[in-house]
Amino acid sequence: MSAVGNLAAWLIEGALATGAGPRGALRQGDRGWTYDQLATNVAKLSGALRTLKLQRGERVLILMRDTLEAAASILAVIHAGAVAVPVSELSTPDDVGEYVVHAGAVIAIVDDTHEAVVDAVRSETPMLREVICVGSQLPSSHDFHAIMNAASPQKPVGMGPEDVCMLLYSAGSGPGELRAVPHCQRTIAAAHDSFARDLLSLTSEDRILSVARLSTAYGLGAGLLLPMVAQAEALLFPEQPQSKLVFDALESYQPTVLFATPSVYAQLAYDAEANKIDKPLANLRHAVAGAEGMPERLVPRIRSVLGTEVVVGYGLTEIFQFALAGKSNDPGARPGVCGKPLQGVQVRLVDEDGDPVGVDEIGTLELQCGSLFTGYWGGSGTGQIDLRADGWFTTRDRFMIDRQGYYHHCGRVDDLFKVGGKWVSPSEVERVLTSHEAVWEAAVIGADDDEGLMKPFAFVVTNVGQDSGPKLEAELKEFVKSMLAPYKYPRWIEFVDALPRGPGGKLLRYKLRTPKQRRRHAETGQFKPEK
Repeated sequence: MSAVGNLAAWLIEGALATGAGPRGALRQGDRGWTYDQLATNVAKLSGALRTLKLQRGERVLILMRDTLEAAASILAVIHAGAVAVPVSELSTPDDVGEYVVHAGAVIAIVDDTHEAVVDAVRSETPMLREVICVGSQLPSSHDFHAIMNAASPQKPVGMGPEDVCMLLYSAGSGPGELRAVPHCQRTIAAAHDSFARDLLSLTSEDRILSVARLSTAYGLGAGLLLPMVAQAEALLFPEQPQSKLVFDALESYQPTVLFATPSVYAQLAYDAEANKIDKPLANLRHAVAGAEGMPERLVPRIRSVLGTEVVVGYGLTEIFQFALAGKSNDPGARPGVCGKPLQGVQVRLVDEDGDPVGVDEIGTLELQCGSLFTGYWGGSGTGQIDLRADGWFTTRDRFMIDRQGYYHHCGRVDDLFKVGGKWVSPSEVERVLTSHEAVWEAAVIGADDDEGLMKPFAFVVTNVGQDSGPKLEAELKEFVKSMLAPYKYPRWIEFVDALPRGPGGKLLRYKLRTPKQRRRHAETGQFKPEK
């Protein structure tokens, strides 16, 4: 594989050099572009950006659904030597204003559903010089297709492997916290080699569907960049991943590889059971689950719905890929665990003093790899101390390694809490709860009782056809007591219709901690725990 200079040029020219030009590169419903068409559109849009005086290294905000135009925008910004800043299409005007200021974005590329959102913040963001919109309705914006079609194709701006080309916002520990992760031109090559090539064996024959968003590292890699390295076809999914829409996409696209989060897979399995679907809905080589661990009992349900084994992995924005991954049928692996370190990724588990922990002991994950970032944008995030001078990065995630060498996710460092002076891992209690036949999913937090002492509180979504109520609550408490140390069982259980999740499907645990919610429980008498 040749050295990476300008990432967009490396991806596109690599495909054209091997004769992939006439083959499908991107598809969105009935629309599609070949690699030849993608090359032309990216070169022209890159030229259009330069007519707007975009300079090397400047940031361009991309606020769009996952469409052909969004994919072309990301590539064209990089092609022009600038930095692509894709953000969630669910962003509010306040969010967008913060992103523009924090990133120092000088141009925004949006679609018609977001044009008004960006226009509303322009008076407060003077650094934002221009707006390009697909289907522009405002005189202050440039129409995407008009400006692209009028431009002359330009050659890519020469870049070095260490030059930044992407700025990705990772979810913080709560609302209003911005953590921006810059990645350089060479990042995707390292991610491809250890994950897409060595683990998944992606080829030009694959048709790859990702329902993870292009605004996330997982979605951008799985839904656009990794397919392009393999010269495969990327199948775009503009909608939010509701199960019926995913079922429809599986039927119409007929992908060979599916990327999604465990919460999406859980909803697919839930709805398949509710609708009594008893045969596989797709003919997949791989179903990949990223962003969080997967409940063990969910794995065989996914296998029956999708007809393939599940690849479960753990990754993070800071390395733009998975650090750990494995197939659910790997020898010695329990279904749903996060697998083993990928080739080229070094990991270790340490205690609070930084000393290594043993087998079956919980520790904080530290890692080192070729795609690791070099520091948060502007010093934002949890602190530069997480990235040490020796090249090791301290994550905020806790793991346990078993005797077979498989890694079990035990939650975030910030999620742990003490009961009677002893640590409780919410994910450990959640795994036990979700192993009960009546429970679909669960989330556990620490909550103060009337005496100000911390105790476990569980939020539970029941399984298809299961009734909730005091009887099930008592049964679940006894079930957890039988499986774990008594201090770990939830003193309160609230049955809910759904758990709060972000656009990428990750559990938003902090939304279960709001004072308003805790006051509501106190007023209903639910904060009177058993001793």
